[in-house]
Amino acid sequence: MKALWLNLRRLGWIVRVLAAHALANLLGARLERWPWLVARLPPGVVPEPERLRMILEDLGGTFLKLGQMLALQPDILSLEYCNALFKLLDRVEPFPYGEVVRIFREDLGKAPEEIFDSIEREPIATASIGQVHVARLDGRKLAVKVQRPTVKTDFAGDIRLMSSALRMIRVLHLKPLYWLIEPLSEFVAWTAEELDYCKEARYMEQLHINARDNRAERVPEVLWSYTTRRILVTEFFDGATLLGYLRARETRDELTLRRLELAGFEPQRFARNIIENFLGDAFRHGLFHADLHPANLMILHDNVVGYVDFGITGVLSHYSRRHLINLTLAYTRADLDGMCQAFFKVTSMDASSDPEGFRAGLQKMSDSWYDLQGRERRLRKNFTLVMLDMLRLSRATNIWPERDVIKYIRSAIAIDGLITRFAPGFDVGRYLAAVCGRHLRQEAWQLLFSYERMVEWSAAAGHLAEDGGARAARFLDKVTSREPPVAVRRRAGAVPAERAFGFATITFGIALLITMTGERAALGLNLFTAELLVAGAALAMFLNSLRRCVPVAPANRKETAHA
Repeated sequence: MKALWLNLRRLGWIVRVLAAHALANLLGARLERWPWLVARLPPGVVPEPERLRMILEDLGGTFLKLGQMLALQPDILSLEYCNALFKLLDRVEPFPYGEVVRIFREDLGKAPEEIFDSIEREPIATASIGQVHVARLDGRKLAVKVQRPTVKTDFAGDIRLMSSALRMIRVLHLKPLYWLIEPLSEFVAWTAEELDYCKEARYMEQLHINARDNRAERVPEVLWSYTTRRILVTEFFDGATLLGYLRARETRDELTLRRLELAGFEPQRFARNIIENFLGDAFRHGLFHADLHPANLMILHDNVVGYVDFGITGVLSHYSRRHLINLTLAYTRADLDGMCQAFFKVTSMDASSDPEGFRAGLQKMSDSWYDLQGRERRLRKNFTLVMLDMLRLSRATNIWPERDVIKYIRSAIAIDGLITRFAPGFDVGRYLAAVCGRHLRQEAWQLLFSYERMVEWSAAAGHLAEDGGARAARFLDKVTSREPPVAVRRRAGAVPAERAFGFATITFGIALLITMTGERAALGLNLFTAELLVAGAALAMFLNSLRRCVPVAPANRKETAHA
């Protein structure tokens, strides 16, 4: 009964906020004629993106988190709306410190002052789910994240209301509202994870371990002794957030900009590190930070990227990783068939799906993606816009990527959008191609020497040992027995059998190189040209081996016999 009352109360507040903004928007500038209404209604003349931000801010709770998620999804909202929603990332009203003390006593049995040497009462960051305080313990500086006291009740009620709204949209076939189905469905699924800090801590701990050998990436250490479902205590990173840098540049805050410059901050290098870290985490480990908005990225000394807030984390299977690498490489190489094949591998389809329509749409859209330069197609559109086009096309053709694949694609979109803001001119597409190519080669080598491949090689070696030698002997006997008796000319160097085995080794090496690198056929100072040179050397060795196996003339045979 209490839950029903809370849901009705929350629904009443939502209706009230929406009605107030609708009336204010309807009256517009005329609202100024009634001063008594001005004090009770939101501003009348407001740009539509700002209106949406104000509505979500007034609704509070889950809707704040929804606004933060939408701020990073330009495939759903235009960039103007995304820019307006950026203000929701770290500018949320804090809750009283007394609530922090109460939560500590309930979860840990002690007040913060009884656990830490000191703790700052004012939070340094506030968000929709919690806020962060700075504490010190045994000389260490710590970040203490505490969940909002009403977040579970507010979010649970909002999630039930959102689920009901989704059912209504589907049942009533409200097509103008279909765009809400995907983001709301994802939001409902992701939010359940974020309400338990223990899950976030486990992701953070694994990412911390994965980043130990990466000099460009730092993930905070978790202090499990003081971590609960509502409290998360971690190592504190001193540094500015990327959002702070962007705001300092917009407001021309010379002091902050100068401080970052003295710390060695280089936007281009920082951009490379973000891409390297993201693809390395996703493709090497299958675990990556999937909430890469600028408030969660910290600029540390020497352009090291510090990561905070792991409420949304992506987990990719080995199967998905392989096809996502192929998708990214195919995009950079204008290989539309390869893009379709890789994309279909990580999506789900049903009777309403239209793969041929997707192919046709991709072919049509690609005209705006690439320019024809000589015989090659070069990228004209950046990665973000291409991925946006693909996601929109997938929705139009009812081909749905897996949830964590969506996290990967949207994280890549968020990275490209961020880099465009703070490092204009950086070629994200080209750098993505280079890093993906490297990861593809590393994966190929790992597969080459995997346990399963070693077993296959052992079996093949057994067959070769069984009948390979006999077949080779028969072949050489045929070559050298065309005119018996045969006297084979010998020069300094290997005998024909050794030459044949040398040729086989080099040929195998060429095939292996081509398989490992996947280089495009283009002459120049590249690996493909080197492969051609090796192939030419192998062919010359093979022809020389055949020449040495050719029977000698009769006169020469007599000389040989006499000798």
